[in-house]
Amino acid sequence: QATARSILPKSRTAKCLRLRAHKQDITVWKSKEHGTASYAGLQTCGSVWSCPVCAAKIAERRRVELKEAVKNAMNQRLGVHFVTLTVPHGIGDDLHDTLARLSVALKSMSCDGTFRRRKKQCEVEIVGFIRAQEVTYGNNGWHPHFHLIVLTKESTCGSSVIQYLYSGAWKRACVKAGLPEPHPEHGCTVQDGRFAALYVSKWGIEDEMTKSQAKRGKRHGLTPWGLLRAVLDGNAPEIAPEPAAALFRLYAHAFKGRRQLHWSVGLRAKLLPEQVELSDQQIVERPDDERAVLLAELSPDDWKAIRRVHGQAAVLEAAERGKDELAAVLYTLTAS
Repeated sequence: QATARSILPKSRTAKCLRLRAHKQDITVWKSKEHGTASYAGLQTCGSVWSCPVCAAKIAERRRVELKEAVKNAMNQRLGVHFVTLTVPHGIGDDLHDTLARLSVALKSMSCDGTFRRRKKQCEVEIVGFIRAQEVTYGNNGWHPHFHLIVLTKESTCGSSVIQYLYSGAWKRACVKAGLPEPHPEHGCTVQDGRFAALYVSKWGIEDEMTKSQAKRGKRHGLTPWGLLRAVLDGNAPEIAPEPAAALFRLYAHAFKGRRQLHWSVGLRAKLLPEQVELSDQQIVERPDDERAVLLAELSPDDWKAIRRVHGQAAVLEAAERGKDELAAVLYTLTAS
């Protein structure tokens, strides 16, 4: 997060978990369930694209929702299909232009007349879909792509039929939007519900975010968190710190305000009828654990002293070890 702040000094992410929320006390809490520590009373940015802290919290909530949704879909005997949509990409592609054209392509595909006629001919009833947008950066530049969990009325509808419907619609939509024609084999792939379940079980959890030494292979490219890791470590074999920072800055600007996860109309209510839908901002503002224990209250001067020596993480680490350890660390950091 500190690396993202240095790259985006004027963004909301630069203020996330650094500035006090309006008229709120800054407190330190420890989860009874997980033993992890967290702050309350600080501003949060709620960005799934540029803030690794908020993104991790949002992703975990969405992952639980997706897992429950797929389970309920299978219990309702719906067909579950995992669809991946990509377009050819190159090192000189303009990310802003590509994202704009992809948005046009998605809208065009949703109202494609040929798609509707073929769906009727194949006697396929699509109940709805859940769409996730992702992006990596590799030897061939930016690679934005989409994963869809498509639900059909009958579980007996094979993935080959969905492949037939979506591959043609995606090809026509991309050409119409001015994008390169998708690869016949890789532009649209469809797998059965087992792959959908595997995807949602780890959705939003990237090696670059959760494991300090892990790297993705060059074939897959780096996620945005991998770019941050390259800046932070300074020794990534894939890319040097300066171009990695420039790429992350471009990416954050291009994806700002875009939706990472989209449910088709009415589907969420059908699969998760008892769950209240929360916005990304509402998720990050909720306490990590409703049964957490209050360990410390920090005055504005205490917080300034902690920030001055970049001790935010040290406080949380001490809190996880116990109240006495936290008191000792707070005294060391704030005594001056």
